[in-house]
Amino acid sequence: MDNHQLELARQLKKDGNIEYCDCSSLAETLKTCDFSRLKPYTPGKPQLFADYLDNLMGYTKQS
Repeated sequence: MDNHQLELARQLKKDGNIEYCDCSSLAETLKTCDFSRLKPYTPGKPQLFADYLDNLMGYTKQS
């Protein structure tokens, strides 16, 4: 099984939201990282996925 937390950290780093490291590289990361370049995290929109599934399964919203 894959390490999903590491996968998430790598993706968030790629997107510019975080910097990550392991214990052996912590000091170097803290010295060299420009934290001012990090972007704020934009939350997802889970309702879009729920609406997609409802549509796929043939459910309709009640008015």
